[in-house]
Amino acid sequence: MAEGKPPKSEIRKIQLTGGSTYIVSLPKKWISEHGLVAKDQVRVEWRPSGTLRIVPEATSLVRRRLIELDLSKIPDEMVYDHLVGSYLAGSQVIKIKSQKGFNRSLRKTFRKFINSTRGVEISSETEFSIEMINLLNPSEMPLYSSLNRMYLLISSQIRDVLDVLSGGDKEILEDCHDREQEVDAIRLLLERQVGQILESASIEDSLGTSRWEASEIGKVVRSLERMGDHSYALCKLSLNRSDDSPISINSAPISSIQTWKSSMKLLISNLRRRKISEIHLAKGQLISAIKALDDFEISLVSSELESSEVLFLGRVSESIRRMCAYSINMGEELLNIQSHRDSIEITE
Repeated sequence: MAEGKPPKSEIRKIQLTGGSTYIVSLPKKWISEHGLVAKDQVRVEWRPSGTLRIVPEATSLVRRRLIELDLSKIPDEMVYDHLVGSYLAGSQVIKIKSQKGFNRSLRKTFRKFINSTRGVEISSETEFSIEMINLLNPSEMPLYSSLNRMYLLISSQIRDVLDVLSGGDKEILEDCHDREQEVDAIRLLLERQVGQILESASIEDSLGTSRWEASEIGKVVRSLERMGDHSYALCKLSLNRSDDSPISINSAPISSIQTWKSSMKLLISNLRRRKISEIHLAKGQLISAIKALDDFEISLVSSELESSEVLFLGRVSESIRRMCAYSINMGEELLNIQSHRDSIEITE
């Protein structure tokens, strides 16, 4: 055990006082760490599992998570990764120091990080140090609203891809990179919030999401993020296609996009409501779409189309197929959440 850190659990005896009241003493170190004194109040919560949770109500302490980065120990190409790691760890303050100062490339990395996240700003700066703070309160961004925003961004890209492939102007896809960045920024925010819920009881309460459910939401986030990657890939394929002739949205592989869209509407609506039959329906549709796409990709081997068009259609089919597969994963994750919501604790 690290020196100075309190134990994660202690065994304490239940005592009877006054003939009818049971009491358990609180660890002195816990009292001191939360700035409590005699006669201060604590809140006792009865959790669904039957366990009790004690929350300090009167503490005057303000806690902020600080992460310090020494760039003399980090390769320049890894600085962005360390910044993202600090953000996902729930830091409110990131202090960056460099004995050599910050060159143009590093400053570009800092701007990229700030643009890729939510609520991060530079609060102070000197020649050899920079301090970043996070101004966003986790409870101000409901998890399910952010998930819905991710879905809307992805589905709007797919809608624009359909328009372009059916003969529309490619100009409508020119902002696809910006939309991809926004999807990634929301993904990072959600992963940060999920981590904070798993670690903090107060954030768990303010967001109204249990720790178990938060861990499953983290999986939903990753499924949506991968769908976003493939929607972006479809945008790039559509922009770079040399043949501008329209493709029928009712022919393979484009027809499977309609199946993905209808199935995702059912899955997204079940982020909140409980209609298991809709999840079952969506999964069945997606499985059929994947089978149709597999058959289409096999048929391309003997196709008489130009090789460039065969390659294009093959890559389009692969991205749609992967989007359907990630949607199936999402459906299974939603079933897990619903099963947990429907479960009850029994005593034997």
